[in-house]
Amino acid sequence: MTSLPEIVLALKELKQGLITFHEPNRVYPQPNKQDLLLRIESYIELIVAAISRGEWPLELPVYGSDEKMIWRLPTQRRKCLLLFHLLAKSHALLRTNASSTKRDIYYEDVSLWGNQAALDNLVTQLTRLVGLPRRCLNIGATSKGLVAGSLTFLDANGRVIQCQTPNGVLIPNDVEKLSQFRSNAHLILVVEKDSTFQKLIDDRVERSIGDCILITAKGYPDVNTRRFLRRLWDELQLPPLALVDADPHGISIHCVYRFGSQVKRTTLEKKTSLTTPQLRYIGLQPTDIESLQIPDVAKLPLTARDRCLIDRMVNRPPMKANPLLCDQLMKLRQLDCKVEIQGLTKIHPQFLSRSYLPAKIQSMSWK
Repeated sequence: MTSLPEIVLALKELKQGLITFHEPNRVYPQPNKQDLLLRIESYIELIVAAISRGEWPLELPVYGSDEKMIWRLPTQRRKCLLLFHLLAKSHALLRTNASSTKRDIYYEDVSLWGNQAALDNLVTQLTRLVGLPRRCLNIGATSKGLVAGSLTFLDANGRVIQCQTPNGVLIPNDVEKLSQFRSNAHLILVVEKDSTFQKLIDDRVERSIGDCILITAKGYPDVNTRRFLRRLWDELQLPPLALVDADPHGISIHCVYRFGSQVKRTTLEKKTSLTTPQLRYIGLQPTDIESLQIPDVAKLPLTARDRCLIDRMVNRPPMKANPLLCDQLMKLRQLDCKVEIQGLTKIHPQFLSRSYLPAKIQSMSWK
């Protein structure tokens, strides 16, 4: 039988354990604006010089490393010109103290970019080339994440944002300009799906686990939601717990928040404060499928794609350094099935909020 005081005590122990185990997250200062402009101008000059000399393939040095980005195929010439355009766009934004989202840039000239994915890929290339996150280049992204619960903060215009609402609040686009975070919560619950997020609000989950902050990116997390989670830890040091499906994609989503989206970009993502290494995996854990005797009607067979994702994930360095997470992936392999969080409703409609989460927290069953 769970009790709220015991749950709060377990969360206090987790908080202290996270603070003790992890060094303070390193803060990377915003580069000097003039230095940024000079860095971008140097790349513009390199591209102009290469074009004027008719050089191809085009090679550009990756800032701060011995790597080079190389464009070899004739079909990549257009991409180089678009990269040049994007460098010029970022330079103009920085020079005029303006900012823009990727979506805004795309709709300024749809025919130029062709599609949103092409622009997104070029922005990724640009950030890797200059060794800076988008926010330093004044290029942002449109938020899709929601936050709800015991939290207030000031937005970029100094307005008070109150998150105790029935449907949650859209996470602002400019997370860097938020300030004065205030909360009475004991934890942050990062939820994979919007439907689960809304159900936890409707079920008044705070009555079972105490005051909390709920976050969802409605699937794989966007940059703003990831940055918002990191800021919550840095500002409030509330223990963050991930609630995802017991399947390879759910565990992958947890890893994106915790370790970064791709192993090759881990260093840059750490510098951009997009990872929250303090995040712990509370559920739904594959080992729960058997222990809870989840009904067969809630189980789905693993697909070939699921198995491939498991194989890729277990070989990634962050996973090898966290054997408890690897064990959960291998358990999926053994069971050859997966269960979505909604599958817990087959046990009882309020099982997740009233029984599962309180019991998991009180028993400190996180990974």
